[in-house]
Amino acid sequence: MLKDYSIRLLLLLLAITGLIISSSSPIDKDVRPMSPAEQNWVDSVYSSLTPDQRLGQLFMVAAYSNKDRKHVLQIEELVRNYHIGGLMFLQGGPRRQASLTNRYQKLAKLPLLIAMDAEWGLDMRLDSSMHFAKAMTLGAMDDDQYVYQMGREIALNMKALGVHVSFSPVIDVNSNPDNPVIGNRSFGEDKEQVSKRGVAYIRGLQDHGIIAVAKHFPGHGDTDTDSHVALPVVNTDMARLTNVDLYPFQQSFEAGVMGVMVAHLYMPLFDTLRTQTTTLSHNLVTGLLKEKMAYRGLVFTDALNMKSVSNLYKPGEVDALALAAGNDVLLFSEDVPVALQKIREAIAGGKIQPADLEYRIRKILRAKYWAGLNRYRPVELTNLMASLNRPLSRMVQQQIYEHAVTVVKNQDNLLPFHRLDTLRIASVTIGTPASGTYATLMNKYQGGTVYSVPNRYAPDSTYARILSRLGPYNTIVVSLHGMNSTPVHKYGMGDGALKFIQQLQANPRVKTVVVAMGNAYSLKYLEAARTLVCAYEDNYPSQLVTPQVLFGALPAKGRLPVTVSPTLKAGTGLPTPDFRRLRYATPESEGLDSRVLAQIDNIALETVAYAAALAARFWWPRMAP
Repeated sequence: MLKDYSIRLLLLLLAITGLIISSSSPIDKDVRPMSPAEQNWVDSVYSSLTPDQRLGQLFMVAAYSNKDRKHVLQIEELVRNYHIGGLMFLQGGPRRQASLTNRYQKLAKLPLLIAMDAEWGLDMRLDSSMHFAKAMTLGAMDDDQYVYQMGREIALNMKALGVHVSFSPVIDVNSNPDNPVIGNRSFGEDKEQVSKRGVAYIRGLQDHGIIAVAKHFPGHGDTDTDSHVALPVVNTDMARLTNVDLYPFQQSFEAGVMGVMVAHLYMPLFDTLRTQTTTLSHNLVTGLLKEKMAYRGLVFTDALNMKSVSNLYKPGEVDALALAAGNDVLLFSEDVPVALQKIREAIAGGKIQPADLEYRIRKILRAKYWAGLNRYRPVELTNLMASLNRPLSRMVQQQIYEHAVTVVKNQDNLLPFHRLDTLRIASVTIGTPASGTYATLMNKYQGGTVYSVPNRYAPDSTYARILSRLGPYNTIVVSLHGMNSTPVHKYGMGDGALKFIQQLQANPRVKTVVVAMGNAYSLKYLEAARTLVCAYEDNYPSQLVTPQVLFGALPAKGRLPVTVSPTLKAGTGLPTPDFRRLRYATPESEGLDSRVLAQIDNIALETVAYAAALAARFWWPRMAP
């Protein structure tokens, strides 16, 4: 026992110093213990599979529910003839996806592991689905419990849809404001906050039966290139990498995250060959992740169709290289037959060890057992949409924004609006129609007009016309909607809109409130405002909550999760009081049941209709000439 411990300690020290970074021996111990039932199932299934069927388990192919019959037949062929291990569903709709899932599962010799990108809910990929919140919004909240609750609600939705794996959360520390691909997908720039929110999300998923996958290892936060279109270069040293980027991953490993996704990056720290992306780097995937950090869960590649790798290697070839690097699951493989042949060649050439390969295939089988595929049941279609739109989910959705909306600046102590008898308030919404939720709520609290500029890039004449009508008002609330998530073109705000805000701010007789319904980084273009609010996103719950914060029906609780400028740093956020004005919320937030109330509404409507019919019958003869 002592001898074995000494050898393993020596191996760990050698790995840390980089002396055995090319080792490919399988890891001999898993963190999660295996029950006798699981062991028997894994052994039985593994023994029942042919060598080619075992290799098929390594592949997770992209599937769509909005494509034609040709695509469906292609997936069926891969399931039937190549025994792929799983599918990653992308675009489409919930019911269509559930129907196809049942169809593909029926063809599979071994049930498929179904995965989705659902960072902020099924809405990330599917129509007719609920959007909860992006990670930046979660990072602004004052309470981690709502991250867990969101993870729980998403997990329940995924299980209802027949999905077992969520490629979330993103636990990249977004240290580069110009990052075009992570940005508001990150919890923020503070490694501790990213770790806490990430772990809460992971537990919300895994406590409710969904495999969480932390991404993008070893950290995609300090990049200025989108890895979907080109290969980002990350020049870092080991000290910074360990202290910042790897920290949330280590915390998630200790919390028991079952999966991790490797990013497509080039890091000279690990490889000198420019085409050796991190996904294909044995030094990083095996040497750093599996050996030095001792990670035992499933290791997924990022999508192998992304230009950062597909521009460098042919389909099939890249799969074999990724497997040789140490990845367990080949995500978005574009040519499974060619990949299988290349993998066989790599095994024959000694680049992939059979014992290591067996260990990885068994890990995939263990994941299937944990997901309940040892007792697979088809997706229930009858009440699917009701299951995906539970009233409790609506409550959690709204609570997130109630805890996230941030009053960034309040120099005139204007918010929440008090002494409404002295304020003549008008609203200008830019990028959304006047009939939207935000404008509707503003009209419930204020007496002034809501002026709408639906097109964010409207000509100066449009803004001049609105400006000419604002003379009677002493308080103007300008809200920016429909913004984008990247630094390109000032987050989509429009130069005309920014010029209009500057003109309002130049008038000393008018107090201007600026509300950004989008990415917090956009505030650097708005920081001249004396009263500034960030709502992070532009959707139904954020539009419902933000006016209530402005008028004191809800207190402001959020804080900026990122540094916007030298004067607007991470942690900035001014709490505001709750004036107990009339609130607008889900019935569940008050302990009521939406479905019961809906039934009461129906009964009331039927009663009114019936009474009207009786009245008409009774009075009609008397009223006739």
